[in-house]
Amino acid sequence: MIADEEKYQRLIRYNKIMITLVGVICVIISGYVFIEMKAIIIPLVLALIINFMLNPIITFFEKKHIPQIISVLFVLLLTFLILFGIGHLVNRNVDSFLANIPHYEERFKSIVDKVLEFFSVTAGEREASKGDTSAFPRIMYIFENISIKGTVSAILSSVSTILSDFFIIILYLVFLLVGRHGLISKFDLAFKPELSQRVKKIVEKVNGEINKYILTKTLISLLTGSLVALALWLFNVEFAFIWGLLTFLLNFIPNIGSIIATIFPITFAFVQFDNIIIVIWIAVVLLAIQVLIGNILEPKVVGKSMGISPVVVLFSLIFWGYVWGIVGMVLAVPIAVFIKIILENISELKPLSVLMSDYRA
Repeated sequence: MIADEEKYQRLIRYNKIMITLVGVICVIISGYVFIEMKAIIIPLVLALIINFMLNPIITFFEKKHIPQIISVLFVLLLTFLILFGIGHLVNRNVDSFLANIPHYEERFKSIVDKVLEFFSVTAGEREASKGDTSAFPRIMYIFENISIKGTVSAILSSVSTILSDFFIIILYLVFLLVGRHGLISKFDLAFKPELSQRVKKIVEKVNGEINKYILTKTLISLLTGSLVALALWLFNVEFAFIWGLLTFLLNFIPNIGSIIATIFPITFAFVQFDNIIIVIWIAVVLLAIQVLIGNILEPKVVGKSMGISPVVVLFSLIFWGYVWGIVGMVLAVPIAVFIKIILENISELKPLSVLMSDYRA
């Protein structure tokens, strides 16, 4: 009897080890597939997110008994016009920005020179600091040689990747919107009645929670980006629309995104204006917007149940950033939330959802 119990315990341990190893192998293989097939998968993920954004509009039309084909065509036209308009504004701002890059680089270097002079760092010390990895002048030498054009090019390359996939995203979106009820209707044919009803409830609940998260997060990000753009426009900061759009996108990354979205326009304002008081006021206003929306409004609207552990956020950013670059970092947290919602609605996998959450006893 004792021998049987020992064999049973050894079998359990062996199964746990095998499950862990299989899980690690699956993660590695998935990472490889995501990297190799990113040209196909990234547009699909973006189309899925847009699909969840448009679901409430389609549902509204369905309740009004409007034919599906008319509803789908309307939301596709609306999506096309919005994305086309954003793309047009981005192109105009980017062209202007690139044309003025030499001026901004000159202003940035002059500011660095003033800072170096303030700390009494001579030209000879700057040259000597090239081989010194620990000295303060070495840090300033790095700043002195930052290429704004190179930094902007790296960011724009990610944006251009999304824009180049525009028609693929629209194509995916057509199939997703047309077949939005097709999968659920097949459950009765694929499963027994009891299992079919259970699967339907899970899918509908998951779909509803993802819809809620995407819609509320998008609206909050849109509000944040709009207020930032408006504030910068009132302060006459150049390219306010670009900074607002950047804030909208980065707001999908908790904490880190809002910090980055605030640093960029403040730094640019520091380069644009000679008056430090204006820059301080800009910093105060932008920080106030982020704090009020991020710490007060968003938790009330989105809810704590959608919270993700900072550790999960960190590893998601590292993984998806490595796999898909800047685009992956923007999509990292929404993907993590999708996974958490799915796990939360499957009773056998709910403990994993708890581990991913930001819940504290």
